[in-house]
Amino acid sequence: MVGVQVKHNSRLADLINYKLRVITQDGRVYIGILLAFDKHMNVVLSDCVEERVLKKQIDDIKNKGSVDRDNLKVEKRVLGLVILRGEQILSTVVEDKPLLSKAERLVVDSKQQKQLAKERNKRKKNTTTNGGKVAKSNSKDVKPNERTIQQPVRKFQPPPGFKRK
Repeated sequence: MVGVQVKHNSRLADLINYKLRVITQDGRVYIGILLAFDKHMNVVLSDCVEERVLKKQIDDIKNKGSVDRDNLKVEKRVLGLVILRGEQILSTVVEDKPLLSKAERLVVDSKQQKQLAKERNKRKKNTTTNGGKVAKSNSKDVKPNERTIQQPVRKFQPPPGFKRK
């Protein structure tokens, strides 16, 4: 948490795209980038890593009454995209600020939107002509002046008994 400045009156909505450390009731710690949350404090984390202390070590700590930080082993595993139930969350701690500022994220997002729109237009031009209603036939028997309505290509086959004739 060194170097991360967060206002004391900030809300969870202000922390979207921040890297958070979420501690749950069972002692597990989830570290990931906050993507979303809801009124029940359910949290969506991307690029999430789970850290937990082994059960055997927890029992040893309870029996001894002291913590030996040198021998304490933390098991880590990469989870990816995670939805944590708000009922299980004890606390959230800001680990790191977002990689991009809001302005930079908006620029990247607008570039992606333009690129998607360009690809959609390309697909439309490649698949249809004349407003999408009439397409050229590829058969040699049909004269170039004649045009037929082309049915959309099915992406999958319907189950038996549901095929169109």
